[in-house]
Amino acid sequence: MATSRFIIPAVCAALTLTPAPAIASDAAKIIGGLIVGGMIGSAIKGQQQQRQQQQQQPQPQQQQPQQQQQQVRRAPNPQLEQNRQVQTALNAFGFPVGAVDGALGQRSRAAIGNYQAYMGFPVTGQLTDYERATLVEGYNRYNAGGGQAYPEVVANEGTKGLLKAFSDPNYVNKYRQTARPDGYAGQGGSATAGEGSGTARRATGGALPALDLSRGSAPVSMATHCEVVAGMLQVNGGPILASDVADPEQALGEQFCEARSYAMTQGQALMTNARATEDQMSQLCGQVAESMAPAAAALSHETPKMVQERAIQVANTIYNGDMEVAAGYGQICLGTGYRQDDARVALGGALSMVAAGQMPYGEMMGHHARWGFGMPRAAESSQTWYETALDAMDYGAEPAFLPSKTVERNAVIRAALSSDGRPVPAKTVAGGSDGAFVLPKLRVAD
Repeated sequence: MATSRFIIPAVCAALTLTPAPAIASDAAKIIGGLIVGGMIGSAIKGQQQQRQQQQQQPQPQQQQPQQQQQQVRRAPNPQLEQNRQVQTALNAFGFPVGAVDGALGQRSRAAIGNYQAYMGFPVTGQLTDYERATLVEGYNRYNAGGGQAYPEVVANEGTKGLLKAFSDPNYVNKYRQTARPDGYAGQGGSATAGEGSGTARRATGGALPALDLSRGSAPVSMATHCEVVAGMLQVNGGPILASDVADPEQALGEQFCEARSYAMTQGQALMTNARATEDQMSQLCGQVAESMAPAAAALSHETPKMVQERAIQVANTIYNGDMEVAAGYGQICLGTGYRQDDARVALGGALSMVAAGQMPYGEMMGHHARWGFGMPRAAESSQTWYETALDAMDYGAEPAFLPSKTVERNAVIRAALSSDGRPVPAKTVAGGSDGAFVLPKLRVAD
């Protein structure tokens, strides 16, 4: 595979001149990945024309057997494709397996076992034909929009509840029927008026114990969280507006999930332009996440400036100081993390963007810190990251998500934080930033 000219000097410099801090071994992995997937950096650097010219050159005759072997290796593998379908469906229904690679390893087997336990199947870690069909067909129905008919199920159980709703048309009734004061639970209910229900009321002394309805524990997954948000959005009849933020948790959830969808779309488009495969980027982004782990660990207790400095240190090593490459990988890895429901990878991508000086991506750190995605919950840190992202845009930084809705989105976030008791006034200063957190804008080559 041909590699772009800038990668070779980067490799040599990394192998001969780089000091040996704790991240050096991770850096070597990234550099090695760049050698194997040099076309990724090539696309990010805008060298597609050079690559196309190289591809058009006739290959020597002796390379034909090697090309034939590659074609044989790339032949479709039905079992591999079936496994990928299973992994994709498990991720979508809140049984995370991580990267969709077609290899049913330990994490995939554990996810299968959790799926079986939830559905009431024997827990073996091995799918029967019926269990596989229920899972994959349920995903196809969900992907076609079938979950929109069951917002109550999603709001209470997340996307995995759709598996039961799709299998049993009456399953949703458990969330749609309401109990009457006389003990009658409605059609299909088990409670009846009379002695039984009256005894139950007397046993409790007329008062039920208090329930802990706080959201102290992190959601099962980001995908599940967004399905719950989507279900509540339908119940509410539309998104929450800045003028009426009665539920700041839902309001910020809507902004997170909208930004998450946008990041997945943008990352997928860039990966396609780079002619990179999902498997290649899963491996590379996993290595980026490992290298960015020290910066991610600092998110809950250090200031954005300190975290950015840590991220820059890592980026200078794994990206050889090229912040344009850091931004390219950052976008791809952010989308890959959300698509695979891997918060660790998503944070690695977001931190790469912050290292490249694109502070509006700090919004995602605010969301992750608020709900504990890939890090401990940290309310104060969440607030600070939201403010950092909003301030950057107030001072003229380019929005990271849905540019056409920036004013509306920022107003909702500010209103939600104010409802939490933490007002965030908009900046009215005209002109440039004070440079506290934002690196100089980089020029991306055409």
